[in-house]
Amino acid sequence: MNVTIDASEFNTIEELHELLKEKLSFPEDYADTLDDLWDSLMNHCTLPLNLYWTDFEVSRTLIGDSLNEFVVLLNEAHDEIDDFIIEFQ
Repeated sequence: MNVTIDASEFNTIEELHELLKEKLSFPEDYADTLDDLWDSLMNHCTLPLNLYWTDFEVSRTLIGDSLNEFVVLLNEAHDEIDDFIIEFQ
């Protein structure tokens, strides 16, 4: 599955969580937390998954330092899941 996230699609961490929930078909009880993001990536994603984040630097400018934990988690998921690729463009 190929999924693209663009900076123009969200303005807050909460909106980013909602966007991922929609695009990756996370469960309805997804709670917009990093713990739930990890659990959903590990257990509820259709693999293989190629996640492309376009205009990443725009996202970083809009959201700021709180985006760092998100990026760390996505990179850790990439390291743990064989069929998960993430590209920050």
